[in-house]
Amino acid sequence: MTQLTKTDIELATKAYGAARAAVQNCHAQVNAYADADENRPDDFDPEEYLQDMAAQLEELSRKAIDALRILLELLGLDATRIDFDDQIAVFEAVDFTKVGYFDEYYGANNVVVDAVSRRLDRIAPLIEIPADVRTERRVLARMLRQTAHYLDAINNVPTREKDVQDALQPALRLAFPDVIREPPIPKQTKTYHPDFGIDSIATAVEVKFADDKQKAKSAIGELYEDMKGYEDSEFSLFVGLVYLTGAYLSQDQVDAEMKKVGTSKNWRVYLVFGDGKPKPKRGPAESAKAAAT
Repeated sequence: MTQLTKTDIELATKAYGAARAAVQNCHAQVNAYADADENRPDDFDPEEYLQDMAAQLEELSRKAIDALRILLELLGLDATRIDFDDQIAVFEAVDFTKVGYFDEYYGANNVVVDAVSRRLDRIAPLIEIPADVRTERRVLARMLRQTAHYLDAINNVPTREKDVQDALQPALRLAFPDVIREPPIPKQTKTYHPDFGIDSIATAVEVKFADDKQKAKSAIGELYEDMKGYEDSEFSLFVGLVYLTGAYLSQDQVDAEMKKVGTSKNWRVYLVFGDGKPKPKRGPAESAKAAAT
């Protein structure tokens, strides 16, 4: 691997994001094909429709291959690129359009897409984050950690996750004009949607809200599930923001738990403590009914 300049690294980082997005498009097409094949009505003639979907899968696969080749060239990995070309050359035309099935849990697959995806996974650790991206990510982290103060300043007292999300969006757009709401991250069995995505710094943000201790624990558990769903996407950093209306958890507790479960290094979880509208109190009749149940 040759010595890369800052410009090379910036181009490679963008190329990596493009290659990752191309592979995710392939996975989404594989899933769409499998869904059309498995869930069609009895009177549905799938031949022409599935042929069109298979042709589109081949086109997307070849785009992903080209994107990965460009990335390897930018990184100066000539030997790896040649080896990758040799690997692709082994595949026959039918391999680009054939969708196979593992089982109900693992879902559908395509051997060409899987080969490109595995190769891209091995390249990922080589991508260095440019200094300006690291700086902007620190700005994002500071903004998120000040969420409670910001909501207090604008007299916004949240009662649910969406309240926090809606308030954050215009604030984030001031610093990151390319922020988008719920960008798709397609996987083999479903498509995941983090609450915010910022392409310019390859960062996704997931917001949780809890107004009691049990919900706080559940919010952390939901983040664990998100970690599995969001990996291997065009985003290389994920931030979980948990808005708590009381001291149900501490940051040290969460940090220790994340370390214990072996959280990926590209995840950050921040707790913020702010106001929340009080829950409506039950009347005597409602309390008696709840006790009876």
